[in-house]
Amino acid sequence: MRHLFFFVVMYFSNCSAASSETLIHEKLYAALQLNKIVTILHDEGIADGLKTGVAYLGKDYDEKAFRAALDGVYSLESMESELKSGIAESLTLETATHVLDFFSGDLGRQIATLETSARTVISDAAVERIVIDVAKSAKTENPKRYNLLEKNIIEMGFVELNMTGAFSAQFAFLSELSKLENVTITHDEILAMLRQSEAEMREEIKDWLMGFSYLAYQPLSDDELGTYLGFLTSSSGKELNSILFNTFNALALQTSQELASVIISFYMAREL
Repeated sequence: MRHLFFFVVMYFSNCSAASSETLIHEKLYAALQLNKIVTILHDEGIADGLKTGVAYLGKDYDEKAFRAALDGVYSLESMESELKSGIAESLTLETATHVLDFFSGDLGRQIATLETSARTVISDAAVERIVIDVAKSAKTENPKRYNLLEKNIIEMGFVELNMTGAFSAQFAFLSELSKLENVTITHDEILAMLRQSEAEMREEIKDWLMGFSYLAYQPLSDDELGTYLGFLTSSSGKELNSILFNTFNALALQTSQELASVIISFYMAREL
């Protein structure tokens, strides 16, 4: 009986700890406003998917059915589930608590809102071009802020992390698409093609990151920005960003492969 009682106590204690840990991760997800980021990625995925459909299928296919298929590929529910799982499974409770403490403060809440707002507006291609041009102008007009942001991007390895995601997603898409009989491209040829565009892709990513950063943090004072960048480069900040990038990159790889599968299925249906 004593052993049974001990087991029951330990069971409920573990349940309580797990519940507490889940609550911390859920609060962090909300504090970072990741639900809004996922919505942006959903909308961008649908828009890009529709353009990709036209590029590979022309106009001779069921656009309504194709849009419905895209809703499955870029399902908000599935994307949120993947992101939440990635954070909960990889981010330690200690780090999650530390990060949540920062983003629960006045500066952290302001930064989460600024980053979400900037990510929303830069989703528009016209705005993106303007933002990138403004950031480039800041190199001479506001060199202190520009150099600070550029140094942070380098120290955090943001270009490489984005390159990994973009490279993997494109490779996954083209590899899946190569299953079509009339697409005669090998994996080696895909890699060669991606490597050929690597320098251009790297430059575009850096420009985007500088544009986004300059836009997002413009309202912050130098001291406020310095405090935030100090947090980002801390062990907790780096762990958080590494996990977020890995999770988002895995999601991009998955949706790219699924998009190619949808295109293949619609292409084959049209050929029947």
